[in-house]
Amino acid sequence: MDSHLESFYETLPYRKNKKQAVIKLMDALYLKSVNNNVDVWPELYAVDIPAGNGVTKIEGPKIISKLREFLASKQKYRCCYCQRYLYNIAYARPVEHILPRAHFPRFSLVMDNLAISCFDCNSKKDDNIWWPTINKLGDYPTKNELAGAFHYNRHDYDEHIAWVSYATNSFAFSIYTGISLEGKKLYTDLLQDISKTDILLSRKDSLKSSMDALKLFRENGLGGTYVQQFIAELEANLMRDAGTED
Repeated sequence: MDSHLESFYETLPYRKNKKQAVIKLMDALYLKSVNNNVDVWPELYAVDIPAGNGVTKIEGPKIISKLREFLASKQKYRCCYCQRYLYNIAYARPVEHILPRAHFPRFSLVMDNLAISCFDCNSKKDDNIWWPTINKLGDYPTKNELAGAFHYNRHDYDEHIAWVSYATNSFAFSIYTGISLEGKKLYTDLLQDISKTDILLSRKDSLKSSMDALKLFRENGLGGTYVQQFIAELEANLMRDAGTED
């Protein structure tokens, strides 16, 4: 199984020695994930190698930032699921592991498994497995093996989902329709809720601002488990209140 990271490596804006060091690091992490069936994403994020031997400091978060930009550019800065434009801030465009790394750790650094989603879609999908029969210890699944649910890197979006976005000065929403079996599942599992959220939040600017602040707070992991749980509950209450307002 190949990581298919070569296209990303070509875009790294580092000098030769640092670029080679980063590639060596990521290749080693990839092999570790595949051979040991472990999630290496936290390890990549934690990388902090001091400068030395003619190579400037290597930091995991900066590598991930470059990867995020590479993926977003490939997607023309649209979410891989809802196709809304991605905000130009990190918390609003997390790196999406299509086969969740919580269940498929050996795919945590496989390019075919990576995309950029908006925060809403990433949170809604979470660690849900859309393909329960996939072999967790096998090679990365083919398009045929991924039938039944939409996979951004294996399926053509326009063949599975039809959508339209509408906006005025004070109101905005997107409407989706599943064309295929895979598209209908994506609509049922994800897009119908995203559309509802769009409509609810567009009705009140202050509510949207509060939701955005909560997303940033939660994404940064502030406050520990209990505070994170409180934020999740508060966010749910805001959504409920938005749905009952006149």
